[in-house]
Amino acid sequence: MPSRDDWISAGLAALASGGERAVRIDPLATGLGVTKGSFHHHFRGAGDLRLAVLEAHERAQLELVDAVTAGVDGLDASAAIARLGALIAQVPEDGLERAVRAWAANDDAASAVQQRVDAARLAMLQALWRRAVPGAHARTAALVPLLAVIGASASTVATRADLEAVLTMLADLAPHVPQVVAER
Repeated sequence: MPSRDDWISAGLAALASGGERAVRIDPLATGLGVTKGSFHHHFRGAGDLRLAVLEAHERAQLELVDAVTAGVDGLDASAAIARLGALIAQVPEDGLERAVRAWAANDDAASAVQQRVDAARLAMLQALWRRAVPGAHARTAALVPLLAVIGASASTVATRADLEAVLTMLADLAPHVPQVVAER
């Protein structure tokens, strides 16, 4: 019998490939090779599974923020920003970012998850940029790579390589940001 985690993993895969509407009990049970009776052993209903899928996505994204933070810890601002593109490029391109954002447009629970994930990402990027620019400008500087990632997740033409190239270009420009900010 599949475990609760197996159902959640199947739900995440369905979400990534087919969006929120694909997170349904019958197709997941078929994919897991069981009847939907085993589903009710772990969940009270489809809504309970959807919440568990959102929670798993949020946990994974917050762990990723922690991993990126650890990956740039101890580096100076320029080196840390340069490393950021390579770290983000290692994130699997599995469709979850796009699917959760689409789901968040019409669902309060998904929206709350996306807001917390985006806030954690922005906080990490702001902390990174505070190493290079005054705090008042760190938020603006942090929004540039965050919005690039968000835009890439919504794009049908930008590839992962394109995102890495954009982030690399931003890293190349990063050493000049303090001077630009000082001239304002």
